[in-house]
Amino acid sequence: MNLRPNSARAAWLSGWVLAALIMCLGSAAAALAQDFGEPDNAMRLVRVRDMLAGQGWFDSIQHRLNPPDGTHMHWAQWIDALLAGPIALMKPLIGQQSAEIVMAFVWPLGLLAIFMRLVVGIAGDIGAPDGLRREAQWAAAIIAALAFPATEKFSPGSFDHHNVELILGMAAVWGLIRMHGIPRSALWAGAALGVAMATAAEGVPMVAVGLVAAGLLWLVRPQESARGLEFLGLGLLGACAIMLPIIVPMSDWGRPVCDAMGAPYLGVGVIGGAIAIALSRLPNVASATFLRRLVAAAALGGAGAFALARLFPQCLGGGYAALGEDMSSLWMKQISETRSLANLLADDPAMILTVAGAAFVGLAAAMFYLRRHGREPAGWVVLSFLLMGWAVLAWQIRGATFATAFAIPFGAWAVAITRREYRLKASAIRALAFAGIAAGSAAAAWASAGGALQARLTDKAVLQNYEARVTGSKACISPAAFKSLAYVPKGVMLNQFALGAGVLVWTDHSVLAGPYHRDVTGTMTTINVLRSSPDEARTIVAASVADYVVICAGAPETGFYASHAAAGVAPEKTLSAMLGRGEYPDWLEPVDIGKSPLSLYRIVRQAVRQPQ
Repeated sequence: MNLRPNSARAAWLSGWVLAALIMCLGSAAAALAQDFGEPDNAMRLVRVRDMLAGQGWFDSIQHRLNPPDGTHMHWAQWIDALLAGPIALMKPLIGQQSAEIVMAFVWPLGLLAIFMRLVVGIAGDIGAPDGLRREAQWAAAIIAALAFPATEKFSPGSFDHHNVELILGMAAVWGLIRMHGIPRSALWAGAALGVAMATAAEGVPMVAVGLVAAGLLWLVRPQESARGLEFLGLGLLGACAIMLPIIVPMSDWGRPVCDAMGAPYLGVGVIGGAIAIALSRLPNVASATFLRRLVAAAALGGAGAFALARLFPQCLGGGYAALGEDMSSLWMKQISETRSLANLLADDPAMILTVAGAAFVGLAAAMFYLRRHGREPAGWVVLSFLLMGWAVLAWQIRGATFATAFAIPFGAWAVAITRREYRLKASAIRALAFAGIAAGSAAAAWASAGGALQARLTDKAVLQNYEARVTGSKACISPAAFKSLAYVPKGVMLNQFALGAGVLVWTDHSVLAGPYHRDVTGTMTTINVLRSSPDEARTIVAASVADYVVICAGAPETGFYASHAAAGVAPEKTLSAMLGRGEYPDWLEPVDIGKSPLSLYRIVRQAVRQPQ
């Protein structure tokens, strides 16, 4: 099929414009007001401001989170620098706040353009064996624009690293797809995987899947894939070797950190990359047959896994392994995106459609694709990453971001081929098939279906109550709510953790709690105070550095702590329930902050230290 040279460019630019318009319609007003519904976006801006204020490159401590020691953050600072640089340049011209707002649009929407280009390119390669490169590219552009679990990470105000991780994952997929024909493309695939792992823990499973996918291609097609496998290993090794000294101080190179770049992640990159290089260079006697190649790969892979397990046994349980039972049961349960797919099915079955609908259609389309093109490597590479996304999704529904993204190329192929079948021989059945697959590949359609199902499954009064609670909860984390605290004398807030990042963005106060797993001490202090009786809470507060207690009665945390009261305390007798009713003990003094959804109390230290 003859293609116009600019067909891919036209597709991805059109898809980008469509996606950008959709994202702006939904989030532009919030971004202009710096209204962060996602705490991680707020905290990223806090880090950027700290960098601009002179905080050292290797100083990863958020000093206003659980003072006086602060909290070591596990995010890579190179993203902070890419945000801080343009803000610093624009600040003399338009002021810092305006510069931040400009970057709230330029950064995520610029990344969205890159993401769209990668998706369109991959879909084109998936569609090429059927002569549907152009059609698959256009279908992918439209599907990606409607793939909200993925594209919402590129909405205005999205400063968090998930959008960067999506781009790096897609870059790795495209490089691996092309490595059998252009071996050097695996070099940037390996580099992308290494940077992804150095940036955030989400990159670790992508590294594992990338190595396995490339290894399987080498097993089946050693002559075509050996050189690419070597380049993949070199790219991964090089990226890890470069990123470690850039983002980790030399004194911490040997520290066994399990949730950020450090010795364990470097070990994954070095051992994985070395195995890839070694397999690509096996002598003929060891790689002459499939069985010999399989034995060599199993032996080297097993030895590498054993070495990593022996060197870093504390990381076998993942980055959350050290949380402890209380933190897991009283904090993790409140983070909605950490629910498993099974838990979501029990709690909110309608939500399954929104979270996993498009990813499931992509998986089904992958099966049909591989029946036709099982000998082509492209489908297997994309399927590997899609299965990784599904594995993460089954464990924690935050994996919907990656599962939905990696399903797009298969969904685009299915749309393109059913459209061609209809055009070749029009019929009502083929028209319905095309319409059904087109709608099923778009995550937006599944979100609408999920909302409709929710309305049918849930009693109207219950649904109205839920919507009212959601509205109240959003008011708790609005800029107006946090600005009501700005004029109170500076101090340390004992706060519901959902409020933490917003307080740091909009005020000079410090906070004890935030939605970050490394802040165990501060978060557990807050949780134990709020789920205890006022008298027991007073003892805990006396040992803390808190000056204030701040809560929002409409926040889910208020009811959660009451329903998870400390041993021997009735739910209605907890401090959380008491404050939620507007009552307070004698060691707290209400502070007038106007018509705010927040309630602020000054801790009366004399009363705290001398309980009666």
